[in-house]
Amino acid sequence: MSLHMEEFMYRGSTRKALLAFGAIGLVSAAGIIQALPAAATPIPPSTSDCNYSNASTAANSANVSGVTPGSTITIDCAAGTMPASSILVIAEASGLAGIISPSSANLNEADLGAISIVSTAADGSLHATFTVPASFAAADPNAACPPTQAQINTGLTCDLVTVSLAGLQPLNEAMLAYQGQGTPNAPTLRGTFTVRHGTKTVTASDMPGACPTPPTAASHCWWGAPVTGAPNPTSFGGIPALSARIATLSTSGDLTVSPAVYCAAGATASVCSGLPAGTLVPPSLSGTVTTTRGLTPFIVNEPNTTPYAGSGTLPALVPGSLNVAAKTGTLIRG
Repeated sequence: MSLHMEEFMYRGSTRKALLAFGAIGLVSAAGIIQALPAAATPIPPSTSDCNYSNASTAANSANVSGVTPGSTITIDCAAGTMPASSILVIAEASGLAGIISPSSANLNEADLGAISIVSTAADGSLHATFTVPASFAAADPNAACPPTQAQINTGLTCDLVTVSLAGLQPLNEAMLAYQGQGTPNAPTLRGTFTVRHGTKTVTASDMPGACPTPPTAASHCWWGAPVTGAPNPTSFGGIPALSARIATLSTSGDLTVSPAVYCAAGATASVCSGLPAGTLVPPSLSGTVTTTRGLTPFIVNEPNTTPYAGSGTLPALVPGSLNVAAKTGTLIRG
């Protein structure tokens, strides 16, 4: 059967299937996409082995850069790693899909008018192309590809997701970086301390006003693990704890960065209480570390599971990815 005939026969059922995708579909895919290190693109339990490329990006398993509207992305997946002789759907989704509450609203973040329907070969390989929408359009007006600077400041990217129609299983993905899109503003760090019996307890937070809700293009937010937060030992193989250095002593304390949440109509997340639909709640830093040594400089590093370049100088918490870092030389006595 020709691909043209397959498209004719399956397009209606594909749309209906996507509309039923719900929590096991794009939201699961996007959540895993943002949480895994940049080199890990199969979406568990899939073991798919795919490379992505375009006119400006050599074939690789993680990211496509230099993306432009209307351009073509090539997807090549190795034999034996995809469902054999199967119909797959490829769609582009805003990063909001991975953090939306309720999860049932995730399809509002995908461009369902620009999906590609492709077939795998009998040996389980896939050789296909995806045409980037000339103008990304999703049901939610806040869904944008490329992402807005406020979304970038929380660590979100747009994502290309490949899904099997059999069981609606997300299989593989690539994070998309558009030509000319921005990078996240660096986060800020505020430290206050107390002293008891020679032990200094330092409380960490963002600088007041640096990352309001909702964030703006000028916001400075923590953005290394926007979907899961950090640490998160139970999600997607585990997101490691933050690390910190006070003077010359490295420690992790109980520092945490909360996950970002996008509040849609009917949101169930507690952070959405009292907020209007369409509000993006950014990540934020909290927690303490203790020391008996000097107090400054105070440095905090967050694991970076995004494709954006970090600036951390402490040992990498995610292999192959610089941490997201902030530093302060002034602490306030609490």
